[in-house]
Amino acid sequence: MTWIKWQRFWSRKLSTMSNLSADDVCQAFISPKTALMYTPKQWQQLVLILRNQQLLACYSSIFKQAGIFERIPTQAQRHFLNADVLVQNHKKQVLFEVSELKRELANSQQYFIFLKGAGYTLSGALVGESRIYNDIDILTNKESIDDMEKRLCLFGWLSEELTEHDEKYYRKWAHEIPPLRHGQRGTIVDVHHNIVPIISGRHVDADKFAKNTVITESGCQILSFAAMTLHSLIHLFFNEEVKKGYRDLIDLHTLITTNNNKVFWQDLITLAQETGFELELFLACRYTQKILNTEIPDFVQDEVSRFCPWNIMFLDFIYEKALRPNHPLCQTRFYSLAEFMILIRGHFQKMPLHILLYHLTIKAGISLIKSLFGKHVFTKELDQP
Repeated sequence: MTWIKWQRFWSRKLSTMSNLSADDVCQAFISPKTALMYTPKQWQQLVLILRNQQLLACYSSIFKQAGIFERIPTQAQRHFLNADVLVQNHKKQVLFEVSELKRELANSQQYFIFLKGAGYTLSGALVGESRIYNDIDILTNKESIDDMEKRLCLFGWLSEELTEHDEKYYRKWAHEIPPLRHGQRGTIVDVHHNIVPIISGRHVDADKFAKNTVITESGCQILSFAAMTLHSLIHLFFNEEVKKGYRDLIDLHTLITTNNNKVFWQDLITLAQETGFELELFLACRYTQKILNTEIPDFVQDEVSRFCPWNIMFLDFIYEKALRPNHPLCQTRFYSLAEFMILIRGHFQKMPLHILLYHLTIKAGISLIKSLFGKHVFTKELDQP
């Protein structure tokens, strides 16, 4: 090897060695002061990774709590402060949309519970302080969902045009109706009548969750912290999508650490057993502890260890890789394989094999036709006068 080639080799080697790893990003969350050792290049990488994971404001809060924010390079501080402003704007928007939905559904005879991000914010707890939102999720019972959809349509919430197959998927197999977008504001609301798809065979009567709710000072109904945590971990470990898995894992860590008392854990374990999601609870405890050093009480570990599955080595392989920060700058080895395995696992959990094959065949056919004839080939034409 020539001298020039040796120089290029070591230049690339040193450049790679200075890159942040996924473990470095996790360690900055666990022990924020470790970030003070970063080079300017590593701070740049951290900002890019966190922006991709929608966690800039979360880490901003962590650094402030650790008392080191002022010691961060000025260029990085600007990005964190901008993220703080964005979070506050999102929070105002969510609170406004929630008040509008309360007004629009005021005469509804059935309950409606705000879930996930909106529920986090309405709870006033730490888990909602740094959240960025894509939509607002509501849970109601199956019998009243048609009436709720009609009411929302009257106030400008309309579903986008779907193919006949997608319409069937939502109406017959899924746990929610098609997303509704407000015609003027563009906000999206997802109305659920279950926690997981009906076709999965593991769906739970929404009334079980409705019995585990609290009313906020503003008069909104949200899940109790135990039910909120269970829903969060079901969403993470029953899903086939983990691109924001690290953010969801931090949500779980925050819910656990801010409610780490015996009553919370007893309620959470009982609810997991009643709804049949003991495995998901075990996985949540296992990977929050492994990746984020979450403190899980000994009596909880003893209890949930009974739910350890036979294929735990396989689950460790996929989730220990996929639940770490996902970005080209810091992707763990075999991340793509782990993500693909989770995609397959998630689909198999949501649908029986014959339904899954039918669904994938139809979706593949639709994609092929769109690629050949254009994406609007299935758009319905308006009747001409």
